[in-house]
Order: sequence, then C-alpha cells, then structure tokens
Amino acid sequence: MEFKRNGYTIDLGEPFIHVDNERRGRSGHMSHAMVELHPNYVIDFNSNCSAVIHKGHSTYGWVEYRYSEDAGVTFSEEIHELPYSKKSLYDGINTISVEKAVVCDDGTLVAICLRNDAHKLCEPWDTPMVVRSFDEGKTWTEPTELSPYKGRVYDARYHNGAVYALEFCNDGEKSFTGWNEEHVYRIFASYDNGATFEEVCVVPIPSMGRGYGSMIFDGSGRLHVYAYNVNAEREMDHVISEDCGKTWGKASVCHVSKGIRNPQTAIIDGIVVLHARAEQWTGFVLYTSKDGQNWDNGEYIGTNTGGCYYSNNVVLNDPDGGKRLLIQYSECYNVHCVNIMHRWLKIKK
Repeated sequence: MEFKRNGYTIDLGEPFIHVDNERRGRSGHMSHAMVELHPNYVIDFNSNCSAVIHKGHSTYGWVEYRYSEDAGVTFSEEIHELPYSKKSLYDGINTISVEKAVVCDDGTLVAICLRNDAHKLCEPWDTPMVVRSFDEGKTWTEPTELSPYKGRVYDARYHNGAVYALEFCNDGEKSFTGWNEEHVYRIFASYDNGATFEEVCVVPIPSMGRGYGSMIFDGSGRLHVYAYNVNAEREMDHVISEDCGKTWGKASVCHVSKGIRNPQTAIIDGIVVLHARAEQWTGFVLYTSKDGQNWDNGEYIGTNTGGCYYSNNVVLNDPDGGKRLLIQYSECYNVHCVNIMHRWLKIKK
C-alpha cells in the first residue's frame, strides 16, 4: 500500500510472519533488537515466551536470534539462544529482554539486556545489563551492569564511535510510568565499545506519567529524544541536543493525531519514521516527518486491539537499489499471545 505525502510517498509492503509462535504454542513479547553487523548481514532477536503465563503477555522465557545474509530478505532456519537469558530463566529471579543492540566500528556487538521480574508480567525491573560478542553472536561475554539505576533502557544508538543508551530510571514497582521526581530519563555513553558506561545527562523532559522513549541522531548530528505521556497520548514529549546530550534546547511536545505508545524511530532517505502502538490499544500506527517535530496525520497499519505491537526497525539495502526499512513487531494470534511479524517500508520521492 502507498500513502501520499507532500513531496514523497510511503510504500509499505504487506506483513508476513517472521516467527510463527502460534505453530509452536509459544508467545514472544519485547526483545525485537535488530542490527546490521556488516553490509547485508543482519542479526535479529526475538523472545520465546510462555503462551500460558499472563495469557501470553509476559517475558517468561528466553531470547533467541537468527541471521540474514541477504539484507533481511531471508533468515536462517537455525535458531540461536542467548546464554545469559537461558541462565537467568533457570535461576528464576529475572527474565531477560533484548530490546536494543548496536554494532561498533570494530565489529563488537553490544546487546542491552533488560532484567524483568521472572514472576510477574515484566516489571519491576532491576538494573540493566550488557553482554557483548566479538564474533557476531557466536559467543558472548559475561554480563556487566550498564547503569546503577533500576529501570528500562528504551533505546540505544551508535554515533561517532560511542554507544548511547536512553534509560528511564524507574524500577516499575508501582507503574512503568513515572510516579515520583526520582524517575527521570538518563543517557549513558560508552566510549570503549560497550565495556563500560558513564552517565552523560538527565534528559530535561517531564517524568511524571511518562514512560517508554526513543532517541535518534538526525542528518546534522543532532540528538532527538521522545517520551510517551500516559495522560496525553497524542502529545509526545520532544527535546533536542546539539552536542550528544551535554546540553539541551527547550522541551516541547509533538502532536500525533492517533496517539502513540512505545515510540520507535528511524531515518530513511531524509524522512523520519515513527511507529508504535496507538493510543488506548487501538492498533499499530505509522507517522512520518521531515523534521522530527511536525508529524503527518498517521496511518493505522494494524488494527488488533490486544497487548501487542511492540516493535523495532533497521535500515537495510534494497535489492532494487537504495535503502528500505525493515519493521519488526508483535501481533496477537490469541488474546495476548503474539507472532513476530516483518514488514518493509520504502520512501519514494
């Protein structure tokens, strides 16, 4: 399907199943990290979770990953398991999600691990951890702590030789959204390929009632951070830094007409793409913008109203030339049990 915009067209392919959890009697929430390790060679993470606990809407399981050697056109049948996630499950204290990962210039793969409560839906959370691989995921280091604050890392980017991680420092004991002034968004950076992280800043956006988050570096190197407001789902917080988080401009809000939850962003052909669950669990929504502040009216690209549409994306080479965006997301097949879907997006100008 195509959506016409002022100066460009969004070409969105039909969805197709990447992981058929219904067939294997499982579910798969969160853990949608995808990384292009080198040109056309992609690692794609997903979770393998219980289809029974919390009706399938939990992180009770482990993390898997698959490879593509043709820029996401096909993926290996062989399924790999992240050792840290299996060990954590067997220990019975935490379950692990890998929502974000990056690859460094030297090839180091950095997977950022959320530590969920193994006995609940996911939160409360412990401090986030990092595991690294120096051989494209064949072997992994022992986990190390990314941050001393309990919470959830909602995004990670690699920019000019550094790994940046956006954490909402809220342990989730009462809610995943902020409920006291200590709950703030912080950015941490690693200048040694994920071996250690240091705090860069507290992001100057409101914290009360906030949750989820996304960040992206635009074509000019400016860092954009976005946050979800549970009390105003059509008004997404937005703030920009010109110096990788050291200082910030004035926080504002972006109007998104169909609302947004768990925002995910990408830039392709100079256009900013935003996708996530829509307001009030009303479906899966896609927006685009030329500046990352002013968004179009959005399009519903999925209409399931269950507990799904966690998502992620990666920009890859298009076999027909140029670039295209691979969007990965969860979609319900039974109440809150989900399959993992793929969908391609191209920008035509």
